[in-house]
Amino acid sequence: MEHTRNIENKAIIRCEGVSKEFKSKNGTIEVISDIDLTVRENEFVVLFGPGQCGKTTLINLLAGLDMPTKGNIYVNDVPVTSPGPDRGVVYQKTALFPWLTVMGNVEYGPKVRGVKKSERRKIAQHYIDLVGLTGFENAYPIKLSGGMRQRVGIARAYANNPVLMLMDEPFGHLDAQTRYMMEEELQRIWQSEKRTVVFVTNNIEEAVYLADRIVLLTNRPARIKKEYIIDLPRPRDYVSSKFLKYRSEITAAMDKTL
Repeated sequence: MEHTRNIENKAIIRCEGVSKEFKSKNGTIEVISDIDLTVRENEFVVLFGPGQCGKTTLINLLAGLDMPTKGNIYVNDVPVTSPGPDRGVVYQKTALFPWLTVMGNVEYGPKVRGVKKSERRKIAQHYIDLVGLTGFENAYPIKLSGGMRQRVGIARAYANNPVLMLMDEPFGHLDAQTRYMMEEELQRIWQSEKRTVVFVTNNIEEAVYLADRIVLLTNRPARIKKEYIIDLPRPRDYVSSKFLKYRSEITAAMDKTL
């Protein structure tokens, strides 16, 4: 069920021999080991593997929030040395500004970059509409459901016009029904306005539903164990025979959580 990868699109991410160690009172802990990974323009790549294997650490390295112990990471051929507006990040906890409305949160990035008010309002409104929150522009985060707050987080990330979207288990705290709905919404949003996406999940159905390619990681220290091109039409059917075959094959190949 693996296929030849499309190598025509431009490489947005290049990880070359990336390793990450952390110091602790018990010594050095290697979390990621010798990762070589290329992600191409407009590709939706899911990082999948056992819990606590290093997926979030890799997302933080791509975001520039931490630096590799060894190796190099490039985004658009530029070395990653710090966070930047070319990378939008959506975490499990959205960390919206509680004192700002939906509009205020979504337009925050363009505002910081000095975009004039009329233009940034236009940008923010476009993405509020895109994520299905038209009419909630003046609502504060405390008044929104978990799914709605994640929509705001996605709109806020898109409003900065990043070349790369990094999403670390963004639906992990949602109930099952809302999670399915948000997976459908994210697929719709991504198909409407393509971005290169790296998405972390521990949920195999979510991985197969969303991914162009699944990168299966080992137990810590995380290495790439196998990659799967998900050759299924969109929108995907969770109970189709091919979907279930991917789910079974990838689950069987995954390391058991220690």
